[in-house]
Amino acid sequence: MKIRPCSLGSGMDFVQAGALVRNFTDAQVFPEHTTSVALNVAGPIKQWRMEFLFGYAIFPPNIMRFDAEWTNAGRKMAVGDVIIQRTMMPPVGFGVCIEFAVRVCALFDDEKRLGFAYETLSGHPESGVSEFYFEEREGDVFFTIHTRSQPSHWTARFASCVFTLPYQAWCTRRAAAQVRTRFHQENAASIAAQAQKKPEA
Repeated sequence: MKIRPCSLGSGMDFVQAGALVRNFTDAQVFPEHTTSVALNVAGPIKQWRMEFLFGYAIFPPNIMRFDAEWTNAGRKMAVGDVIIQRTMMPPVGFGVCIEFAVRVCALFDDEKRLGFAYETLSGHPESGVSEFYFEEREGDVFFTIHTRSQPSHWTARFASCVFTLPYQAWCTRRAAAQVRTRFHQENAASIAAQAQKKPEA
């Protein structure tokens, strides 16, 4: 983990990030949290434009900036790629960035779910796995953030009830809202067309 002025840009490169190992043994023992937001559209999910999710366009830039290995290489996301995360403190778009890394550990691409998961690496303030995916439930489409994680250091765990968990929950809600907005922007024409096809009550 590195702390530096956000104006200086990234202080970690992909070689350094790629050499890091995950900072936990078994995420299944960690607390589980799920946040879902309805997108108010019908499935199947693959009729919609969702490619932006695989660009890690999830967190508002005033909360987090990032560098993605696959973007740097000019290709699509793949398992094993690292993301250098730069969390902004305070979350106002400038100030100090706390820098750490995660690694993509799974891709989801089936009839009912589309997305990816990453695991936290050494130096990350959290330990665990986070999943980000679109899913279809009973014909409706949702965006879901599912995590199994806990603060990685005992001092952070001690402070988690006061600061870490409420801040993390706030960031998750902001991320879900941003993805919902981006989804509607990317699919505006298709959503309008689907609405016109709905039979009147």
